[in-house]
Amino acid sequence: MKFCYNIISCGRGNYLILLLLIPLTCIVNNFTKAQNMVAKLSDEEIVVVIPILKNEMAGYENVLNAMSNEQDRRYQLFLDIKSGKTDPLDWLKQHSEHIIVPQGAIYESDCSRAVSIKGWEYHQDPESVIKPSAVPTAVFSFGKEFPAINKQLLGENISHESYQKFLYNSVNQNDPSYKKIHEILEEARLFYVKNGLSASYGLSEGRVVSFYHPDEEGLISGIVCDIDVTLFDPAYPELITECRSHLMEPCIQIKAEYELLDKIFNTAESTDQVDENIKNSLKKVNITEERYALIKISLLQARMDSEFPDAIEVPSIDFTPTTDEERETAKIIENMKEDALARKSNILIYNKYKSELDPICDELRKYMGGPY
Repeated sequence: MKFCYNIISCGRGNYLILLLLIPLTCIVNNFTKAQNMVAKLSDEEIVVVIPILKNEMAGYENVLNAMSNEQDRRYQLFLDIKSGKTDPLDWLKQHSEHIIVPQGAIYESDCSRAVSIKGWEYHQDPESVIKPSAVPTAVFSFGKEFPAINKQLLGENISHESYQKFLYNSVNQNDPSYKKIHEILEEARLFYVKNGLSASYGLSEGRVVSFYHPDEEGLISGIVCDIDVTLFDPAYPELITECRSHLMEPCIQIKAEYELLDKIFNTAESTDQVDENIKNSLKKVNITEERYALIKISLLQARMDSEFPDAIEVPSIDFTPTTDEERETAKIIENMKEDALARKSNILIYNKYKSELDPICDELRKYMGGPY
């Protein structure tokens, strides 16, 4: 409905041209089903709606401010990890009592930092409104090399071509050394099970053990894998620089899930809560949500019409309908006439409350879009 309304409002009253340009079904849907494109406003209605509109705009402004603050805090975590001020493993331990690894696992701090801020290179556009964020991830190696890892496929300088070859053939499970790799994975799985975590191979065909503590399901998770091929993707050169020399082998990764990050950083009142508050306010003054939506559109239209009052044309029927199609067209034109008269009337109402309505309409434009 709004799409059709936007088209019609752009014409500022040139209904005859619109009849030629807009599909009949679009007009019929709006004028026979919704009846009118704008509501004819009254003093009584405006008086009770203005406080509700102010509360709605304030609510959405609070949500936007909180979201901006949340983005800044997430960005600060990124900066702290990138600079080395915050270590990913330390951060994870601050938010969990179950960050443990088997004996012999070696923490790779530089690789962990690179993995935690992976992809930041793609957010360096100074005009971008999206700031990079971090997913704290601790990476551990075992300090062992295995011939079963087909690292020769990568070559000395990893290219997209060599990476693709490695991606689909990273290990040789027929190599005798792969048995030792699987032993490392199985020992790690048993270690986590023994310590009260859920740990299983899932659908990985024995190549990846996924684990998490039941108290932190969906918040912090980890894997033990024979080789993490994503660490060698040439699309992320910093990963290769920081991880290649130590992670061409089985590794452990423990990371924060997005649910945990949301839990820590998301303090914003949801738009759902704002909507619920508005619904309750409307019930108290016996205005339906549909009527309220139409009032908002009507106010925006009235503001625009107040700047061009002479542009509103009131159509009339200059023929006698004799066929079903002509009678349907006559109905549409009659509704357009009512709509045009309502718009003229709304200009008077709008100007009467202009000092209060102008700031409200400024805010409405931010959230509703369209040609206003």
